[in-house]
Amino acid sequence: MLHMKKWATLCCLTLLLFATACSGGTSGTSSGSGDKDQGGGTSQIELRMTWWGSQTRHDLTTKVIKLFEEKHPGITIKPEYSGWDGYFDKLTTQVAGSNAPDILQMDYAFLTDFARRGALLDLTPYAESKELRTEEHDKSMLKAGTVDDKLYAITLGVNAPGVIYDATLFKELGIEEPRESWTWEDFGKIAAKIAAAKGEGFYGSVDISGTTNMFEIFIRQKGKGLFDGGTMTATSEDLQQWFDMWAALRKNGGATPAEVTASTTSALETRPISVGTAAMEFTWSNQLLTFQQVNKNQDHKLAIQVIPHGVGEKQIGEYLKPGQFISGYAKTKHPKEVAMFIDFMVNDPEATAILGSERGVPVNSSVREQLQPSLSDAEKEIFKFIDLVSQHSSEIDPPYPQGYSEVDSSFKTASEQIAFGQGSTQDVIAQFIENAKAALALGQ
Repeated sequence: MLHMKKWATLCCLTLLLFATACSGGTSGTSSGSGDKDQGGGTSQIELRMTWWGSQTRHDLTTKVIKLFEEKHPGITIKPEYSGWDGYFDKLTTQVAGSNAPDILQMDYAFLTDFARRGALLDLTPYAESKELRTEEHDKSMLKAGTVDDKLYAITLGVNAPGVIYDATLFKELGIEEPRESWTWEDFGKIAAKIAAAKGEGFYGSVDISGTTNMFEIFIRQKGKGLFDGGTMTATSEDLQQWFDMWAALRKNGGATPAEVTASTTSALETRPISVGTAAMEFTWSNQLLTFQQVNKNQDHKLAIQVIPHGVGEKQIGEYLKPGQFISGYAKTKHPKEVAMFIDFMVNDPEATAILGSERGVPVNSSVREQLQPSLSDAEKEIFKFIDLVSQHSSEIDPPYPQGYSEVDSSFKTASEQIAFGQGSTQDVIAQFIENAKAALALGQ
């Protein structure tokens, strides 16, 4: 259940965003960045760029920014990066105050929301003029970045959800590595077996019962999307089944207990698999590279497998997804330069070589071919996994409806309440469904 104060804050932000969208702001009306006069009448363009991610991503992205500035001495880019937690809350506030960065890392889950509120720059004219080259981009990824027939986002990398696991630990314990055909039942048995073998303080998997996009895969396996337009399709029975499964895993050590889960942040360096207290982690394929780099046990090899299948599933829940998008702010003073940098980030041979596959398998087919000879073992594993998912997956659902961020927050809260025993599972689920309906109705 969302606290009333938090709900009121979210409502206020939504109204502010709506007011911003209705104000008719277009490219060039205002901006969070300005021009610096470097003397002699020459104006230096300054852009701001924001993204979320690990320290590895920050380092790689700042290297690309530096390279761009070297090639375009009339433009400087001020980085504003952070972790995932709170990223979209801050961005929402910046958009409402007409002070968002010029270049925005965007997520598929929030694309429709921000695009329809008039917060994102229409990139269609730049793609049509070839200033933003998209000819060698996967058509499905261009479609994914399009809302109401306008291109608002360019895919930075192709991803797929999966389970990263400590292959070395599996071998040490004599446990067979998961196969592509494994089920949720198989996963539960493996997680419990690992916990029993390792003893107290070590868990089979991190508890992801409050992670909405992983629950979505569970729902997709039932033959439906998590949302149908502006309505959530998950029933109370679906939610009960999901939360009961994770409650059983917490009880036998197969999943992290409530206290551990609540204190775990989104920073990959702090995740249980990284610090050596869990064997499995549900995440996105591009993160395998960083998980391997930050792992406490550097002599351990990490691998990745698809999300467990549902018993008697009606469709495969796995899907290919834009890892992250890069977008422009609708009110930037420098839309052409924003498009120029986006083109540089996804198409320039030197820039894409720096970024590699940290955000996912590159969307540009020529870049993918160019990178193959220089791939690390972890990157080869990512490319191999994407090939596997492309053969065993179903089409991605449409972008989430407006109001999703509130649903996502409420889902996490419901998971925590159940894990800590704050009310019966049935009551918590009923309150979540009520909150979700209200949030989605507000977004219509």
